[in-house]
Amino acid sequence: MGAFSLLVVCALLTAPLMLAAGSSDVGDFVESGTNECHFINGTQRVRFLDRYIYNQENDVYFDSDVGYFVWNNEFGKIDADIWNKDKDLLAQERSSVERFCIYNYGVAEASGAIGRRVEPSIKISLMNEPSHTQQHMLVCNVFNFYPPEIEVKWYRNGQEETAQVQFTEPHHNGDWSYQIVVMLETEIQRDDTFTCEVHHRSLEAPHQVHWHPQSSDAAKNKMATGIVGFVLGVVFLIVGAVIYLRGRKVQTSFRGHQNERFLPQ
Repeated sequence: MGAFSLLVVCALLTAPLMLAAGSSDVGDFVESGTNECHFINGTQRVRFLDRYIYNQENDVYFDSDVGYFVWNNEFGKIDADIWNKDKDLLAQERSSVERFCIYNYGVAEASGAIGRRVEPSIKISLMNEPSHTQQHMLVCNVFNFYPPEIEVKWYRNGQEETAQVQFTEPHHNGDWSYQIVVMLETEIQRDDTFTCEVHHRSLEAPHQVHWHPQSSDAAKNKMATGIVGFVLGVVFLIVGAVIYLRGRKVQTSFRGHQNERFLPQ
């Protein structure tokens, strides 16, 4: 069995921060913590990481491979110096390999999560079609896959696009499946072919889904509108012709009866 990782988000705190005394400008800060368990060959080798993150920067973390807290910046150094002197705290962190990681590995194994692989579903859509600009947003929605590690690429006419690509982090659906959205902002020409390529552990080879401007919902709606308009036009033409021919027949019949009535005896 290869590598397996378990990630638990422990806390997420937000609060306003006054930038200067008397200032009306208010900023936000975010402090979070994660507990990570990394497994190699089942539980033969287990690494526990306890990360403390401030504004998306990992200031300090406990690493079971070294047995103490490691700092990444000056803010983290202050905490690491204090926590590494606390023998009880270090003993609690070190025990997390057995108490937290190996225990939850057993839970995940019993639930079928270990070694579980689910192929992703892929859908491409056009987010908008603004009339004031030539730029459009193509969205590749990749969903219902497991495990969460995934790579998604955009291609235009066989050439990989990287400059105007935006993506979200894999989102956990709560049912052991994940989804991710990868967006491409680009100009679209009539003969273009766009490709969303997905690399995932469940796939033997990268899976590709192609999109053409003619396949967009707007193009299909325009075509459907044109077909409906053509059919209605033909219907009205036939109805008008039938009414016209019936009117001529009635008029001819009426004139024939008048002539027969006034024939001399």
